[in-house]
This record gives sequence, structure tokens and C-alpha cells, in this order.
Amino acid sequence: MLNLPISDIMNDHPIKVLSDVTIRNVAHLMLRYRINGILVVDRNDAEKLCGVFTTTDLMNVMGGVLAKRAKKMQALNELGEKPIGAYLSKDFVTMQKDDSAAKAVGLMHKKNVLTIPVYDGDKLVGVIGRHDVINIAFA
Repeated sequence: MLNLPISDIMNDHPIKVLSDVTIRNVAHLMLRYRINGILVVDRNDAEKLCGVFTTTDLMNVMGGVLAKRAKKMQALNELGEKPIGAYLSKDFVTMQKDDSAAKAVGLMHKKNVLTIPVYDGDKLVGVIGRHDVINIAFA
């Protein structure tokens, strides 16, 4: 199963947001759709990826804010209103749709990433996450 191309197991309708969407709204999307990462795209080109924001990024940002502030609920509320663009991972791993699921597992492990944007050449065509590869590995 791990020799399948990731195009067979990826989500070909990934959730994308603009960089000015608030952290609160992105967190709600991740919870609602039970995903570990959101693709952040350019306002003028929905196929141009600016970065990826993951649950790991969210926990790091929350931890940093909570460690510095005495009024923790106020700090979280203020953080929730900030735009996602300032906090997303801009150094992200990508894959091509014909790459294997085994390669995805290797990259996720080696680079410690949860979410990988998938391209067909230079066109963004989907996203693959840890749940996708675990699901096919043990299906």
C-alpha cells in the first residue's frame, strides 16, 4: 500500500485560507474538520502557497503567549484576533502527486511535519497528512 502514489490518498480539496484570517478562525477550522494543518495562500493567487499553519504551530504560539502573560485568558483572546500570516510555517515541505506514500512517510518522519502540500508540476493540487498515510499503512 505504501507504494501507491500520494494522488490516490491525498485530499484533493484542501482547506485554504488567506494570511489575514484570524488565528481563532483557523483553529476552529482545524477542529471542525479534524485536520492538523491549513494551507495559507496568496490573496491574488489561490494556487500560490504562502505557508502552512499546523496544530504544532498553534500550540507553540499559544505556549509562548501563555508563558509571558499573567492574564492568560485575555492573552489568548488577543492572540485569537491576530492574523495567521505572522505565525505560519514558511519553510515547508512539498511533494509531487506521483511521489509514493512511502516517501511521504519518510519526509513526515525526517522533517517532523504533519501536513504536506501536493503539487502537479507547479500547480497546487492537494494536501496529504499523517492521518492519510497511517490510514493506508494499516488498512
